[in-house]
Amino acid sequence: MSTQFQTHLQAQRSWETIQDLSKIKYILKEYIHFQGLLVKESPFHQELNPIEIREDGAFVFPIDSTLTDVNDELVLYRTLSKHIEISFDVIEKTDTQIICKPIFAKIAKIKRVSPCIEGLMGKVIAHKFLIPRKELDITKALGTSGQIILNDLNRKIKQIYPSSRLVFNSSKELTPEEELVKKYKRPIYIRDTSTFDSMSEGGFANLNLLPIKETLQEELILEDRLRFFKSGKTRSLLIYPILFRSEGETQIFAMGVIESSEGPISDKVIPLYKEMEEIFNSRMGDSNTKFLDKRQNILNISEGGILLEVTDPELIESFLHKPVFTADITFKMQAPLRFAFHIRHISQAGEIYHVGAEIVGSNDAKANMTLLKKNMNFIKTQ
Repeated sequence: MSTQFQTHLQAQRSWETIQDLSKIKYILKEYIHFQGLLVKESPFHQELNPIEIREDGAFVFPIDSTLTDVNDELVLYRTLSKHIEISFDVIEKTDTQIICKPIFAKIAKIKRVSPCIEGLMGKVIAHKFLIPRKELDITKALGTSGQIILNDLNRKIKQIYPSSRLVFNSSKELTPEEELVKKYKRPIYIRDTSTFDSMSEGGFANLNLLPIKETLQEELILEDRLRFFKSGKTRSLLIYPILFRSEGETQIFAMGVIESSEGPISDKVIPLYKEMEEIFNSRMGDSNTKFLDKRQNILNISEGGILLEVTDPELIESFLHKPVFTADITFKMQAPLRFAFHIRHISQAGEIYHVGAEIVGSNDAKANMTLLKKNMNFIKTQ
């Protein structure tokens, strides 16, 4: 009975295709050494190495009852410094062997960080997964807790400008300038409210400032706002949006507002607002994640990533929803190493999923990568 194979995600690759049979044989003999060839789209992650190479160029491979999905074509692959796939034309198939000839080879153009180490079942596991929640109620996630976090972070800015304040997105009474910041998600800086001069210098020059004078003209309220500021004490104004980023989208949650009656606002507050936004997103991002202490086998590993055998339905659902996760990688009898991953491909064979994930970060990148290399070198000798 065959096991259905399905690909759910595959990152795009750039290939070099080789059709010269002499070059393909050279790759198999001198580069791959006829070892570690795996059957593409095999539900059992099968290794298939030739038992005979005939004078006419035909390859004879041993097979058993588990290799059921091979008909006219057999594709084998090996991942060393580059990923290589070799397609064979099936000439004859019996219960114990398959005879075929190579047609072409494909070599990925991108070089890997290091070759994969295969055959790790039971030797290396991934566990303590941190995954994105499938559904996040922004109102609940941000809400009061978000306001508390920002008010706490705003204390640094109050040391420079005691009158600075936070205006939250939920506020029903916004000034026209605050409404514009909310609408465009861009900061406003008015150096001189008597002329609406917003010449950007220093730290302001690197901001994507909203051209306030032109925007107010478009809104047909420029003259009204000039009169408003001339009748008041505010001589300079900065409104900085605090954006919450989630799944590639940005939402404005609050605005930092500074009104100065003594002259232009200092650009020293810009790094503080940027830091505030970064810390806010980091802390609020924690509420968008879920911890799962599941143990999943690692089938292969390299310095660049891992291939996971995933059987837990909640992990599978999360990976298909959003291709990122964090997990501990533990070699047998060794301390766990924590890494962040981005999923490159997901395939399914029956109820088992193979998930290829690239290492994209770590809580202690230098130390953990050193230990990863050490553990990989050790396991090669086992």
